[in-house]
Amino acid sequence: MRELVTSAAASSRLELAGEWLRKRGPAGRALVVGATQEAAAEVVRTAATAAGAAFGWQRFTLGRLAAAVAAQAMSTRGLSPLSPLGVEAVCARVVHQLRGRLGKLDAVAAQPGLPRALSRTIQELRLSGARPVGDLGRVLDAYEAELRQAALADRAGVFRLALEADSPLLDLPALLLDLPLRATLEERFVARLRGPVLAVAPSADAVRIARALGTAARPLAEPATTSLARVQQRLFVEGTDAMPPLGDDVLLLSAPGESRECVEIARLVRREAERGIPFDRMAVLLRAPGQYRPLLEEAFARAGIPAHFASGTQQPNPAGRAFLALLACAADGLSARRFAEYLSLGEVPQAVSGAPPDAPPSGDRWVPPDSELTARPAAEPAPAAEPGPPADLDAPVVAGALRAPWRWEQLLIDAAVIGGRQRWKRRLDGLEAQLRATLAAFAEDEARAQRMERELADLAALREFALPLLDALAALPASATWAGWIDPLTALATRALREPARVLSLLAELAPMGPVGPVSLGEVRVVLGRRLTELSVPPPGKRHGKVFIAPVAAARGLSFDSVFVPGLAEKLFPQKVMEDPLLRDEERRPLAELETSEDRIAAERLALRLAVGAARGKLVLSWPRIDLSQGRARVPSFYGLEVVRAAEGTLPGFADLARRAEQALRTRAGWPAPREAADAIDEAEHDLALLASALQDPKASKGTAAYLLAANPHLSRALRSRARRGLRRWTPADGLVQPTAAALQAMQAHQPVARSYSPTALQNYAACPYKFVLQAIHRLAPREVPEGIDEIDPLSRGSLIHEAQYELLRELSEAGEVPIRDLPAAQLRLEAVVDRVARRWEDDLAPAIERVWKDCIAGVKIDLREWLRRMSEEPGWAPWRFELSFGLPEMSQRDPHSSREPVLLDEGIRLRGSIDLVERAPDGALRATDHKTGKAWAQKGTVIGGGATLQPALYALALEKLFPGTRVEDGRLYYCTYGGDFTSVPVALDAAARGSVQQLAKTIGDAIAQGFLPAAPRDERECGRCDYLAVCGPSEWARTRRKPADALAPLVQLRGMP
Repeated sequence: MRELVTSAAASSRLELAGEWLRKRGPAGRALVVGATQEAAAEVVRTAATAAGAAFGWQRFTLGRLAAAVAAQAMSTRGLSPLSPLGVEAVCARVVHQLRGRLGKLDAVAAQPGLPRALSRTIQELRLSGARPVGDLGRVLDAYEAELRQAALADRAGVFRLALEADSPLLDLPALLLDLPLRATLEERFVARLRGPVLAVAPSADAVRIARALGTAARPLAEPATTSLARVQQRLFVEGTDAMPPLGDDVLLLSAPGESRECVEIARLVRREAERGIPFDRMAVLLRAPGQYRPLLEEAFARAGIPAHFASGTQQPNPAGRAFLALLACAADGLSARRFAEYLSLGEVPQAVSGAPPDAPPSGDRWVPPDSELTARPAAEPAPAAEPGPPADLDAPVVAGALRAPWRWEQLLIDAAVIGGRQRWKRRLDGLEAQLRATLAAFAEDEARAQRMERELADLAALREFALPLLDALAALPASATWAGWIDPLTALATRALREPARVLSLLAELAPMGPVGPVSLGEVRVVLGRRLTELSVPPPGKRHGKVFIAPVAAARGLSFDSVFVPGLAEKLFPQKVMEDPLLRDEERRPLAELETSEDRIAAERLALRLAVGAARGKLVLSWPRIDLSQGRARVPSFYGLEVVRAAEGTLPGFADLARRAEQALRTRAGWPAPREAADAIDEAEHDLALLASALQDPKASKGTAAYLLAANPHLSRALRSRARRGLRRWTPADGLVQPTAAALQAMQAHQPVARSYSPTALQNYAACPYKFVLQAIHRLAPREVPEGIDEIDPLSRGSLIHEAQYELLRELSEAGEVPIRDLPAAQLRLEAVVDRVARRWEDDLAPAIERVWKDCIAGVKIDLREWLRRMSEEPGWAPWRFELSFGLPEMSQRDPHSSREPVLLDEGIRLRGSIDLVERAPDGALRATDHKTGKAWAQKGTVIGGGATLQPALYALALEKLFPGTRVEDGRLYYCTYGGDFTSVPVALDAAARGSVQQLAKTIGDAIAQGFLPAAPRDERECGRCDYLAVCGPSEWARTRRKPADALAPLVQLRGMP
């Protein structure tokens, strides 16, 4: 006997299904075939609870039942089931094989989305028995040939075998619970059931199941006495009569944005729980799960509500992302940037010694694939993992992250590790040699020696951990069959990931693809990319005691007391209906019962019916009023109008719908909190709700929020700082202003005469006093990233030119060729020097585009040839000292006459630095030259340029101290490239220069003595090019202009000096 019963209410269908099961008896055998494994388990559990016990009820989905029936035939023929991921892999292989013969598809053959789109269309064609012609037909033929060659069976193949096979399962009584039949093969398989069958289905989804069973549907007679019942029965039904207004069992509401919408749902869930509704009798059903899942997860965590995200919900997976980062590292030539990305994701495995663990034997690496076509007994979800013991903070790895990842990353930067296995080893070895040399040179400096020893220990740990993984990545095949890929990939996952189970399960899905190939690493990344980035993670533990959150389709066969359906807005629910780009509707209609736009529209309507039908007692429909990502209003879906029409019998307008929603829930976008503090879901909302009432009536609520300043010291500090920044007087919020006595005392150690400064650091004071504090005193610096360059930046180009100039002049001096008399010979030497320096820099920078690098070096040679020619034509000055440094640590490139000690100028500055070139005249006079490689912006007549051009005057004064008794004529800026037009800007060492430097020292010294170093940029452009914009925030120039100007008078005077 076959019977099909339909109802719009899931609770009615489940009640009938449970009654049918109980009649089987506790020992009677029966099949329970659900739309999902969870639905089948739920109806069995409920019926078994009422019956006391049950032993013979077997739970299946339709795909698992087909796999079980076809298992013997597949074994006999040596076939392996192919998961959806495997189908994508086969499609990727077909696209690769047919490249150049795909017709119109060749234009998108390189796009990673094509294999996925092909897999959907091909599966639909094969399940419906349709065969298109043209390009898609050729792809389908190649796909089926791959299946035959590799002995694989996709979903359609499994169903075809199940249609031919015989199994005792087909003779058992069967309960079909809300089965979604979408293809001809599925219909034919259901028709093969030989035992008694009861099928229950939603009223709007019974056509295919009725045709498969060969029986007419019998609708259940149910009264429509409540608003919820009327909505369930009359949704999308024409000709309904006028009815009473919506009752409390159907609620429409809107919120300003999806995030606030989820918060309001969490608030309503708590209210329902206060009414006595258990959490597991409530559900949130999603039509756009990717958009709402993270927002709901955050809202429910804030509200302390346990949530169960059902199977099929995509979640970001750090293990998958870390694994993809390693594959990208291999594809990019062992990129250090990609390796650092892997380290940052917190998936580093536990290791006793610091080295990655060894891979277990291949048999121990197997994890069951998460595929519906894998015939295996249905298992209960795994329990949630118990928290482990406290981490050992001395271990190399804690909670999947390195104990000091910033030190590892800094080592990668210091070593200039950019990519390539040999480069990794060479650069790390070079850094170790450099650190050991520094350690030997400063052995007597205990603090510095300890720092060097710590860096050496970090370097050893980095080498021990990274190099074995890099060896494994380098050993990956360039091209292999899937069998040749799966073994090294599973081994890599077990060595490199703290939780590799989900990655191993995904790779196990590809095991049947073993003979297919050869496959490149690029194809592997295309196949794994989307699935590893967002894994469909089985929820831990059982759903009982938790709110059920799932896509609408997962609600088939389930019923809840309260159901929440968010996202009832344009393009969210219903979603935009789009044709299949590979097989348009006009091509589909002649083939078979393939899905067309009319079917897609019906599917959207069915999704709303399923969501509404899952509610037993209360239905809440909501939508966001504002698209906050695009800053525009959202239009509610016309489905909201349809719900009201179904309940009341008349169709409202959008304005009426918006009014109803706003009356049900009054919120505003700029204040994320309820009107009453008692309704808050967490402390933040509670505080904001109290603040809102205080702002509305400050006198009556005076002192209401005072507790916040004591409860959160960070808030009190932030509020006071923000308020002080807006005052028209200088406050500590404006930079280093009004320091404490202890801070002021500590600042005196940074007086210009007490410690050494470089000219560049002193120039920062004139640019902005607070920038001077952050750079020269706090020594903050931008974060560096180890990666190859596309083109050399101006600073690096300037450093390369300086290095080439130093080496050339040193060689010329050692050869006795200074001053230059033989220009052709000097130019030949210049070519050799630039080539040598360029090779070193190429190794350091690893430029990505060779042609760009060669063009850069050619430009450097042109500039230096002209610089050398002009030098040879200036006989009055001869190069004498090169990179003459003072007060700087040991450098590889410095003049032998350099001094380790800084120079104390009579003007009150302790100076350190390196003079690019010291030139000597025939009469013994000296000149300090500072080479510049940019455009010439310093004007003739400059002395200190308002505190922005200090090198000429300061270096000239330093020469006087370094070579007592020698006359120093001047210092100069020399723009030594075509970009600077080889401009020379001399600064005579006269009374004006000495007075200007003395005034500079006094201004900075007084500012430090008074503790007044505010954020006062020179102009509004200064902040735009400042590395510390994130510290101060925008609009500092405009804000500080409102402050008293008299306090800045010395700074203004300095900036006005020539």
